[in-house]
Amino acid sequence: MAPVRMLIDCDPGLDDAIALLTAAHVADLVGITTVNGNVGIDHTTHNALAVAEVAALDVPVHRGAAEPLVNAPADAAYVHGPSGLGSVSIPDVTRTIASDDAVSFILDAARSIEDLQLVAVGPMTNIAAAVTADPGLRSRLGGFTLMGGAAVGGNVTASAEFNIWADPEAADIVFRMMAPLTMVGLDVTHQVLLGPEERDTMRAAATPAARLAADLLDYAVDRAGELRGTAGAPIHDACAVLAVTHPELFGGSDHPVAVELTGTHTRGMTVVDSRFAPDGDALVRVLRTVDAAAVIDLIVEACTTVGPPAP
Repeated sequence: MAPVRMLIDCDPGLDDAIALLTAAHVADLVGITTVNGNVGIDHTTHNALAVAEVAALDVPVHRGAAEPLVNAPADAAYVHGPSGLGSVSIPDVTRTIASDDAVSFILDAARSIEDLQLVAVGPMTNIAAAVTADPGLRSRLGGFTLMGGAAVGGNVTASAEFNIWADPEAADIVFRMMAPLTMVGLDVTHQVLLGPEERDTMRAAATPAARLAADLLDYAVDRAGELRGTAGAPIHDACAVLAVTHPELFGGSDHPVAVELTGTHTRGMTVVDSRFAPDGDALVRVLRTVDAAAVIDLIVEACTTVGPPAP
């Protein structure tokens, strides 16, 4: 069976970088679009180019939105470090962006690539702009999956997950206009924790991509210990990739989901109506369970396999 053809919209970011390495191994990665989020657009775009270069990925990178639709930009550098890649020192990047028009690339790819899987793992700004420009976007995709939200709780506030909170107006558009979709939220990703054992396995592989992943994970584990008190770091975005390529490892159910835009304490919350799942297309597959051990093994396998061999 041919690998799934996948386009990733992202804001690298520690876990975004690992998600790109994962996607390059388990899918046919046809493009990367970047968005302001974990850090500013200059950093997220540079980081996407850097990951592609280190892992020798023959994948175009298209720069996207520099700010949310309404909000002032707010980053997560306190988690990902000032550059977005922790303390990793990336050599000079020789690759350049294919364009500074991520939205056009998304729309063109959806029209030209059959059964394309679009996976968004940052704020939804680019996706909202794309579906606003072409309301038929979803009908041309094989599927749409996002990392964001939660059925219960948040991480940037008590009720909101970062990717939704960073641009809730965009997320509102996406949940209304891009359904049916799959939501890979904190309910699942907080179960997938990688720690020192996985880092050491990556480092032992000694390939450029594996060394990069090990260094990223080292920083992520330290920050998770400081911020969450856990022994491992959640690798949120790779879960969204694997929910597409290995859906049997995840469980969930279909529900209406709305994004709260006005609540004093709940702005950016994904309100999952779990009372019932009415008939109709405008539903969200809300993932809640995961075979965490199998997902972790796949992430490690990808990071130790993709790209050029050890020097």
